[in-house]
Amino acid sequence: MNQLNATTKPSQKISTKDLVITGMFTALLCVMAQISIPIQPIPFTMAIFAIFITGALLQPRYAFLAALVYILLGAFGAPVFSGYKGGLNHLTGMTGGFLIAYPLMTFLIALSYKLAKKHKVLALSIGMTLSISLCYLIGTLWFTFVSGKTFYMALTLCVFPFVPFDIIKIILAISVSVIIRRALQKQQLFL
Repeated sequence: MNQLNATTKPSQKISTKDLVITGMFTALLCVMAQISIPIQPIPFTMAIFAIFITGALLQPRYAFLAALVYILLGAFGAPVFSGYKGGLNHLTGMTGGFLIAYPLMTFLIALSYKLAKKHKVLALSIGMTLSISLCYLIGTLWFTFVSGKTFYMALTLCVFPFVPFDIIKIILAISVSVIIRRALQKQQLFL
């Protein structure tokens, strides 16, 4: 047992602080997913806003972990998905591709922020735009596969109506994350 601990790098360990903060962002995702307008076939939710905030404020692995835990909670039946729903059927159903993209989205946003030496706001803008594009792609491909609809029809139902709102979410998420980072820096607290 001691040999195992001796070979483990300190950077691989997750501190209690990081674990708690990651859990808080998972909780934020659970709460924001419930703020929704239940239109069909894809509900309009604030979960994407929470994804943007999570990616903008956490380190890449913790951002990925926060979204992954959210997906796993929902898969095991916790009512964390939009409309207080849960279960594996939501990941295998028509909207599953959008949900599955969440961990990749948070990782991409956090990585874009981390890799940027300057112009962090621009990096966040690019990261969020790429991540929502990835979500659209994965979600639309999955929707097409499950529903049997054409790719263009899936785009018409699942992407085009959401683009203006997602652009607004990107702008708000960048603004909020910059304000939060400044406040944390003044208090000498860092995520």
